[in-house]
Amino acid sequence: VLDSQTALFEARRCLSCWNCFQCDNCFGVCPDNAVLKIDGADGYAIDYDYCKGCGLCVSECPSGAISLDPEIT
Repeated sequence: VLDSQTALFEARRCLSCWNCFQCDNCFGVCPDNAVLKIDGADGYAIDYDYCKGCGLCVSECPSGAISLDPEIT
């Protein structure tokens, strides 16, 4: 039996299982234009010269295909 919070989480999950399906959410939500569409290929790239690490792309990805790792200095 699922509690209501877990049931809502499961209902909102995308069934693509961590695979990018080019929904453009990350591209559209990035305030720094750091997400780039790759011409002639499926997918995107991150321009780390512009990315501030805000994590909006991660939170808006419906399939969980993007992760944010802490920068190692």
